[in-house]
Amino acid sequence: MAPDNLLYEDWLLAIQEKDDKDAFGKLYRCFWDGLYVHALRRIRDPQYAEDMVQELFIQFWEKRARLDTQINLPAYLYGILKHKIVDFFHSNKIKPQLLDFWAEDLYAFVQQRPEELDTYLALEQLLAEELDRMPANMRQGILLKWDEFSIRDIATRLGLSEQTVKNNISEGSKRLKQALLSRGIDGYSTVIVLLALRSLTAM
Repeated sequence: MAPDNLLYEDWLLAIQEKDDKDAFGKLYRCFWDGLYVHALRRIRDPQYAEDMVQELFIQFWEKRARLDTQINLPAYLYGILKHKIVDFFHSNKIKPQLLDFWAEDLYAFVQQRPEELDTYLALEQLLAEELDRMPANMRQGILLKWDEFSIRDIATRLGLSEQTVKNNISEGSKRLKQALLSRGIDGYSTVIVLLALRSLTAM
């Protein structure tokens, strides 16, 4: 067994059998940075990433009595984090302003994996069709927002109140997300697909 695995097993035994907070603190300090960076890279929101990892460790401590001390600890922790990230993208926590950050990831994703281009283009077509089904003001509000117009500027441009613009953007985003999820796209893929929307602003 690798030295790290022996160390992890010692920590797990101490946590499970003795409620050893010192061992838990060592485990926490060992994995916190890596888990946080991993979460931040996926969701691009420092506060949510921090909260997500904090919640992970709280749940880990609460379930300590049921721990399998033979587990692959890094794989176990990152597995929990993966599920939390998927839950995040399936929840209502997605913020429209995050799309600008995710769009950068999408560009890099397609550049590094040209074999995924056909999938990307098919999903982009799906999104274009969903946008076409929306009322004109809703569609234009979403596209202008993703093109970095402020709510006030969008309202002026479309001749609507700012609250109406906010409502349209919120409802339109929900429709797009629901359409994607209804196609059986998993949480991470949903984010990748949402990034494709930025390219639609150039149409």
